[in-house]
Amino acid sequence: MDANAVRAKQNEDQVLVAIGSVGWLTIAQVASWAWPDSGKHSATNRAAVVLDRLADAGLVMRRKSGNGVWGYLLTNTGAARANDVYQWEVFRAGYDLSLLDTYRQDLIVSYLLDQVGEVKLGPAGVRGGIRSNLVDVAALASADALVWSPDLCAWRAALVVRTLHPETLAKARRLAAVAADLQLLGPAHLVQQFRKGLH
Repeated sequence: MDANAVRAKQNEDQVLVAIGSVGWLTIAQVASWAWPDSGKHSATNRAAVVLDRLADAGLVMRRKSGNGVWGYLLTNTGAARANDVYQWEVFRAGYDLSLLDTYRQDLIVSYLLDQVGEVKLGPAGVRGGIRSNLVDVAALASADALVWSPDLCAWRAALVVRTLHPETLAKARRLAAVAADLQLLGPAHLVQQFRKGLH
């Protein structure tokens, strides 16, 4: 296999794992995830080419969310290939876009893009990680995102905050008890109030 073919396969594998980790990604999110050091225009063009190739091969499908955002999801074949690359049975096909609304998905993806670490899991990846025992602490299943910290040898968790409901506070307390670090995602004023409610 020549160098271009190897590079193309690596790009495809990286995109498949990224999509599977979150559940679905837009083309702009794929570009930011797979080519963070490239210019926005260049990365988006590269993402479009790779996603078209993956769609033609039947590895991803393009769907529209309930609020009109186009995203890419794994097919059964794409999930199998992503699992082979990842070497864990984490990923599944056909994640329902309606289960992860655009606002929450944007917060989670932005958080994950800012994190340093090889293992970054969004909602679909967290559930898959629990299912496959990649994530060995069941209490982390309620996290919206997990990132493995090699320095701490533990999972750092993130939770999207939308309400001060007691059940949400209880979930955050459970996460804080088992995660190396808990980040709260959402509007600053709500996160501040939520932090006060945790103590």
